[in-house]
Amino acid sequence: MKKASLNLSIEVIVVVVIAFVVLGLGLGFVRTQFGDVQKTSTAVQEQISQQILDELRTGNKPLSFPASKLVLETGEESVQAIGVKNTGDSPLELIIKFEVKSGLTFSEFTSETELAFSTSGGDSASAVILWDDSPQSLKAGETRVVPVTITAPNKIGNYLFKVKLVDAADDSEFASKTFFIKTT
Repeated sequence: MKKASLNLSIEVIVVVVIAFVVLGLGLGFVRTQFGDVQKTSTAVQEQISQQILDELRTGNKPLSFPASKLVLETGEESVQAIGVKNTGDSPLELIIKFEVKSGLTFSEFTSETELAFSTSGGDSASAVILWDDSPQSLKAGETRVVPVTITAPNKIGNYLFKVKLVDAADDSEFASKTFFIKTT
């Protein structure tokens, strides 16, 4: 009886040790994978920023927004980047603005504030956009990348958004670009 108890105890200890070793290896693997994902994400964001700057330099466009359509879950956040370039011959102060098509007109966002708007079907939806909405001082030919966090509308649908560059001196539109957000 004692020999059977001793064998059972040794087997239990061996199983517990093996379980801890496997658990440790699994945790190490997961930690490594998440570290690699974070490094990859940072590298991709840097590449996108560089691509935007290169596009602004070669295309001589005042505004670059890399996506023409974002597909997101309702309420999902997406970090994007906007490229801004002063294509004029003198310094400018530009303000970045965002709008969403609401009925027959566009409704303007305020950074970090939830905006309620009407969908094309007459329903009510809301979204949030976070960006630096202070005037951007740009020398002649200067480019800048501005990060933007977009929280998708809270209803399923296809929404037309617009990003605008506005001259801070007279509130005239310097450049604009439209893009869609499709929520699922």
